[in-house]
Amino acid sequence: MPGFATRHNTKQRLVTGVLSTTLAALVGLFWPGVSALSASQLWSVRVHIEYDNGDVYDNAFVTGVAASALPSFLEACGSAHRFNRSVLRYHCYPVLED
Repeated sequence: MPGFATRHNTKQRLVTGVLSTTLAALVGLFWPGVSALSASQLWSVRVHIEYDNGDVYDNAFVTGVAASALPSFLEACGSAHRFNRSVLRYHCYPVLED
C-alpha cells in the first residue's frame, strides 16, 4: 500500500507546516511586547562553578545590567574564568532582577 503511506506522510508534513507557521505568527505578534518589557528591566549575570572536590559556587558576576548590554556581559563572564583540572562545570546565566 504505497499510496496510503505517501498520503499519510504528506498529511503529516502539511499539519507540521501549518502548526509551525501558526507558531511563528503568534511569536511575531507578541515579540515586540516581550522585548519592550525586558528592555526596561535590569538583569544580573551569575556565574556557576562546580569543582571536583564538591564545592559549588553560584555568585553574581555583575548586577544592574540593561537588556541591551546583556550579551556582552555574558561573553565577558564566559571568558573570565581559566579552566583547570579541578573545575568540572562552569557557566554564566542571566537572572531578571526584582
